[in-house]
Amino acid sequence: MKSIKLFWVTLLLLTVAGCSLSDEEETTERIKVGDRVPLFTVQTVDSDGRIGTFSTERLTGQTVIVFFNTTCGDCQRDLPLLNDYYLLHRNDKGFQMVAISRGEGAGSVAAYWAANGLLIPYSAQDDRRIYSLFASSIIPRIYFCGANGVVTRIDVEQFGM
Repeated sequence: MKSIKLFWVTLLLLTVAGCSLSDEEETTERIKVGDRVPLFTVQTVDSDGRIGTFSTERLTGQTVIVFFNTTCGDCQRDLPLLNDYYLLHRNDKGFQMVAISRGEGAGSVAAYWAANGLLIPYSAQDDRRIYSLFASSIIPRIYFCGANGVVTRIDVEQFGM
């Protein structure tokens, strides 16, 4: 019985560590509400499998940037909610949304998107180069900004509609 409890506690800690912990002791927040979103460009895949580009140099209206990893339990919980938000707003004038993986390649992201019926355009990033422009740890991270590039809202670990 003790070994079963130890197994579940270890599994829980590993799950939390996958979402929240990094090599650093504390989370470094590089972007806060009121800051300009960092400049970057990424290749995206839409729900039809078409390749596109997302660039913070070309913001057209409300923009939502999501950082995730498909093995993160918090991300798994929030991605369907974010997908609903995307479906609700995707036809709004100037609305843009992109989900950017933190250290997860195209194959696993594409498989997860297909298995879960997600339609948010995504960008699979094998490393943390784009993510590190925003913070050092903790996902999911959701950044809202306007066409002027100023961050208006940040949700960390939980998306609140």
